[in-house]
Amino acid sequence: MTAPIALVTGASAGMGRDIAWALAAAGYDLGLLGRRSEGLEETAEGVAAAGRRSISLIADVCDATALSAALDDFLAWSGDRVDVLINAAGWTGPLSPPIHEISVEDFDATVATNLRAPFLTLKRLLPVMYAQGAGRIVNMGGNHGMRGRAGRAAFSASKWGLRGLSRTAALEAGPHGVTVNLIAPGPVAVPRMKANWRAQAQAEGVAEEVILARYMQAMGAALGQPSEPQDVVAMVMFLVGEGGGAITGQELIIDGGVIV
Repeated sequence: MTAPIALVTGASAGMGRDIAWALAAAGYDLGLLGRRSEGLEETAEGVAAAGRRSISLIADVCDATALSAALDDFLAWSGDRVDVLINAAGWTGPLSPPIHEISVEDFDATVATNLRAPFLTLKRLLPVMYAQGAGRIVNMGGNHGMRGRAGRAAFSASKWGLRGLSRTAALEAGPHGVTVNLIAPGPVAVPRMKANWRAQAQAEGVAEEVILARYMQAMGAALGQPSEPQDVVAMVMFLVGEGGGAITGQELIIDGGVIV
C-alpha cells in the first residue's frame, strides 16, 4: 500500500519539525521545506528513523520564485500527489515597536512569510488535491490574529489575513473533498520562549517560575500556564486524521484560555 504524502513548510526547526516527525510516525512520507539545510537534515533523519522517506526542499518562503521551484521539485518527487499540507513556516516580525516605527521592509517580510507563502502553497497544491478528490490542509495562525495587541501590528495583521484566506479556501475546496483549517496557538513553551523566560529571570535575579507566572497573568490565560508543543501537534494530527474528516473552515485556538 502506498504511503500518504505530506508537505510541511518550516520543517527545519520548531513546530514544523515536531509536526513532520509526528506525521512520519503516523506513516506519512514527507516533503520537508525550510531555509536551513542543516536543520532539514536533522528533520529528515527523524523521518528516516520512523521508517519513512522524505525530500528536503531548501527555500525561503518569502522568495516566491524559490518557493515555486521547491513545490515543483516536491511534486516531481511525489508523483503529483499530496494528501496533507501543513503551512507551519512563520515569523513573529517586529516584537515591540508601535506601528509608526515599524519599517516597511519588516512589515512586508512578516506578511510575505505568514500570509503570502500560504497563499502560494495553496495556489499550487489545491489543484492537485482537487484532482485527487481529497486532501487536508492546516494553516498555522496565532491567537494574536484573533485580537489586536500593541507592539504586534505586523504579526497580528498577517495572521488575521491568514484567517480570511483559510476560510475562503475551505469554501472553495469543500466541494472537492478537501478540508482547510487554521490552528491558532498562544504562548507555547518552545525553546526560544523558555530561553527568553530564563534570561529575564537571570536579569531580575528571580526564579523562572516568577517570570512565567507574570507572563501568563499578563496574557490573561485561564489555565495560567503555556501550552506545550505536543498540544499543537496533537491538534494537527487530529485534523488530518479520521476525526477531522467533517471539520473545515474552523479556527482551533490552543492558548490555555487567553481567547475566551
